[in-house]
Amino acid sequence: MNFKTALLIAILLPAFSALAGEMKTVTLTVDKMTCGMCPITVKMALKNVDGVAEVIAKYEGSGDGWAKVTFDTDRTDIEDLTFATEMAGYPSRLKQ
Repeated sequence: MNFKTALLIAILLPAFSALAGEMKTVTLTVDKMTCGMCPITVKMALKNVDGVAEVIAKYEGSGDGWAKVTFDTDRTDIEDLTFATEMAGYPSRLKQ
C-alpha cells in the first residue's frame, strides 16, 4: 500500500463509520417452516431489507425455525424485519 492510498483510507474511514448507526442483533422466531429450503427463503427476504448486515436462519422441524439478524438501527427496525419474513410467507416475531 502506498502513502496516498493509506492517507485516503485514514481520511475516509472515519467518515464512513459515522454514517453507520448502531448495529443490533436479534433473534426472530419464524413460523411455517416445513423443510430445509425454508431458511434460504427467509434469509433472502431478510437480506433484502435495507440495513441488514448478516442473517443466519435455521429450520428446527415441526414448522418452527429462527433467524438471527444483525442490522443497522438507523436504517431498519424489527417491524421491517418481521414484515419481510411475513411477505415471504413466514410470519415471525421477536424471540423473547
